[in-house]
Amino acid sequence: MKVRISTFFIFVSAILFLNSCTLEKAIDYSFYVSAHGEYEINNHCFGIDDEPGERLLITDCGGYLNVITSTLTLGLLTSSGNTINTYRAATKYYLDSKYESCNIKNLHDYGGRLFEIFYSCESLENN
Repeated sequence: MKVRISTFFIFVSAILFLNSCTLEKAIDYSFYVSAHGEYEINNHCFGIDDEPGERLLITDCGGYLNVITSTLTLGLLTSSGNTINTYRAATKYYLDSKYESCNIKNLHDYGGRLFEIFYSCESLENN
């Protein structure tokens, strides 16, 4: 019985540790970045949490469902090339509408239509 309990404890601990990455990102962006919004881009709704000039988290407007999906799949689910291109294009559109001369530096796919994108821009807010 002890072996089963300790194996179960190790298994649950490992899952919670892996799951915390997606949950931690969602919490970090929800509470600690300065710009949040929903944007209609190419007839699709995107939720974007943006730390201006640095990084953003983009998902569709069903963001909480996407966080749950990513968490349950341990963040190991990867998106299709078409999905990645859609979110990259939406991010570029968003960045071009807010800032000047931006480049996407890195894109991290958390699965479940949830992406963290690091970027740099020559100048901040045009507005």
